Amino acid sequence: LLKSSGERDAGGNKKLADVGPWLRDQLLWYFRKMQKPLTIKYIDPTYAIRAVPANANDSVYCSVLAQDAVHAAMAGYTGIVVGKVDERFVMLP
Repeated sequence: LLKSSGERDAGGNKKLADVGPWLRDQLLWYFRKMQKPLTIKYIDPTYAIRAVPANANDSVYCSVLAQDAVHAAMAGYTGIVVGKVDERFVMLP
C-alpha cells in the first residue's frame, strides 16, 4: 500500500511512509465517490506527542510498561499491548 522512501533517521532506522495523509486521501476519495460531503483536518501527530523533555515520572512509567511487556512475553502471551487503565497496569488484547 505505502512505499517507504528508503531514507534513514538520525538513529539509523528506516523512515516509514506516513499513513496519515494516505488515509486522509483515501477517505476523501471514497466520500467523493459516494457523493457525500466530508471535511478532514489532518494534524501531524508528531507535534502533539510530547512537547516537553521527559522527567522522572516518565522514566518510571516506561520502566513499568517495559517490565509488564517482558512479563507477558515470558508468560507466552502474544497479540497484546500493555497499558495503564484507571491507574492500573493491564494487558489488553
